[in-house]
Amino acid sequence: RERSIIHLADIEHNPEASPEQVEFARLGGSRTRLMVPMVRGDIALGLIAVTREAPAPFSDRQVDLLRTFADQAVIAIENVRLFKELGTRNRDLTEALAQQTATAEILRVISSSPTDIQPVFDTIVQSANRLCDGLFSGLFRYDGESMHFVAHANFNPEALEVAQRAFPRPPAADVAVGRAILDRAVVHISDVTQAPAQIFQRSLGFRSVLAVPMLGDGRPIGAIAVTREEPGPFADAHITLLQTFADQAVIAIENVRLFKELEARNRDLAEALEQ
Repeated sequence: RERSIIHLADIEHNPEASPEQVEFARLGGSRTRLMVPMVRGDIALGLIAVTREAPAPFSDRQVDLLRTFADQAVIAIENVRLFKELGTRNRDLTEALAQQTATAEILRVISSSPTDIQPVFDTIVQSANRLCDGLFSGLFRYDGESMHFVAHANFNPEALEVAQRAFPRPPAADVAVGRAILDRAVVHISDVTQAPAQIFQRSLGFRSVLAVPMLGDGRPIGAIAVTREEPGPFADAHITLLQTFADQAVIAIENVRLFKELEARNRDLAEALEQ
């Protein structure tokens, strides 16, 4: 009787009814029950049940009608599932396009600003904060001794004052970016209240943080951080995106260094030719 219609008339006197079914009918005050499964392929999704006080069976027409309702319910469930899948795919596509656009924009800024790194940093933190649903974001340079707060997005005046007073400072594990620099690895804290103390958490009001080191030839030269107001993990796609932004920041720093070296050599050559 699995995945088939169950039709019990006059349940109390029906030899096919189990003791449990008889007891259930008595408690519910019903004499006849019709149950039609909702089935998609080989998968049972549910059932529709109708009871009545009269002991007479339901008519064939009524059984067919309930079967139609069950089929319609399956179609409705399938439509909702497909609609949700389509919505998820559309969101994924939209996010991917937004990330590609942001990446391309950063590359454009790198190429258009060969001697000034600041526009690149500003674009990176703004894109990171927007695409990772951040509360605020920051980018830090590391000179081998101290971390320097060089770019930010969405800091309110109070938070900005706290950050500007706190840096430069040596990297330490009580700051996510400091730990990322020391460990040369991603630091992902889904709830700072359940993790080792983060010294700026209370004053800046964030609950989760993601920090990614900027590595040049394996050597830490900075870090990017995104915070959120609510606890919870960052998606893998957001971690990958922030790593991409960190790589782009490293490329931008190296490009500026090489361009300035080239300019200096050109000046030296020009001076030598004039002598």
